[in-house]
Amino acid sequence: MIKKLTDQISVAPQIKPSELAELAAQGFRSIICNRPDGEGADQPVSMPQ
Repeated sequence: MIKKLTDQISVAPQIKPSELAELAAQGFRSIICNRPDGEGADQPVSMPQ
């Protein structure tokens, strides 16, 4: 799932909100989301209220 590009940058397909805790446990500290909110009714929002 996750592809390491450098020691500081990795890429991955869309992640689920339920995967965030595991990613944090693996040492990831920042996530950049390039998908727009509202793209689809079944898609999570980038900044939940």
